Amino acid sequence: MSLTRSRAGSIAIDFGTHTLRVMQLGGREGQSCVLAAASHVFPYRQTGELPEHDEVVEALRTILHTKRFVGKQVVSTLNSRDLSVKNIRMPEMPESELACAVEFEAGDRIAGLGDDALIRFIPAGVVPGGAETQQEIIVLAAPSAVVRGHLQVLGELELESVGLDALPCAVFRPFERYLQRADDQQQVNVFVDVGWSGARVTITRGSRIAFTRFFELGGAQLDNLVAQSLGIDPAKTAQLRRRAGCDDAGECASPLDGTEADAVDTAVREGLGQLGKEISLCLRYYAVTFRGRRPESITCVGGEALNSRYLEHLSEISGLPCRVGFPLRNITGADAFCEDASGGPMADWATAAGLALKPVRCLTARVGR
Repeated sequence: MSLTRSRAGSIAIDFGTHTLRVMQLGGREGQSCVLAAASHVFPYRQTGELPEHDEVVEALRTILHTKRFVGKQVVSTLNSRDLSVKNIRMPEMPESELACAVEFEAGDRIAGLGDDALIRFIPAGVVPGGAETQQEIIVLAAPSAVVRGHLQVLGELELESVGLDALPCAVFRPFERYLQRADDQQQVNVFVDVGWSGARVTITRGSRIAFTRFFELGGAQLDNLVAQSLGIDPAKTAQLRRRAGCDDAGECASPLDGTEADAVDTAVREGLGQLGKEISLCLRYYAVTFRGRRPESITCVGGEALNSRYLEHLSEISGLPCRVGFPLRNITGADAFCEDASGGPMADWATAAGLALKPVRCLTARVGR
């Protein structure tokens, strides 16, 4: 399919702590197609440390110069570590008044933001019960210095930022496409994005995000646990974990001997046990706050979600079946452009896909108080 500039969407950039992913969609008449996509894996860092500024700029420059990306308009998102997330409750009020009220409350309740912080909010829904009707609000905020640093990377490459999306919105968007029926608006879904530096739990009801929380329990932490168990360098445990792990089809890459495999599995179980307990607490908070229908399963995305054993462990602890998500379902051309697709679910591309699907005209961002 030949795509012209007018039919190409914005360039989506997922600034991960371990992998930089860039994607652009195009198409027409309701059919999306991957126009271009590429990724760059940064050198190993312990505890999920962020790559250096110059390293990110150079990696992004190389991707844009060697792949068939169209235009200069970019949609991106801040890293979870750069965001402060706070749930607050407020009386019901007109939407025109809500923005100012949320900004004021965020400034008082989130420390270190400053007067020119970037503040966004997601109305999570009405909280049942009580004498006064209240609504739950998810506030996402970042200091202006963080936002300027993020935009500086784009500016050095002469890119135009047309959208700075909230990460939970980006992860949910590829799956929101299929919630079109009236009954879907009462359906509760749970998404767990397990990446290198941590995991984000997002609970949705219909097309509304009702809860989101980030935990520093990801690939880097699992590597440290395995390294402590085996007494080796964490940089070497990443390969061991992958050899001991299985893909979504249940096939192990390169089986370890019994002693190593048991040590890796025990250490990984400890980390996933902590994450499973956190997921259970999130589910409990949602159930107490909003009541109503309960979720039937958990959809897992992110690089660490591609291991079927991890999903089995999380299922045991959370009490809900965990399945790997397929964010690029019904989007053609993924295998042709994504060198690491390998015909799999591409769950690690969920954020990039969600950014690429974002309708820029609907961008809502409020800066300052």
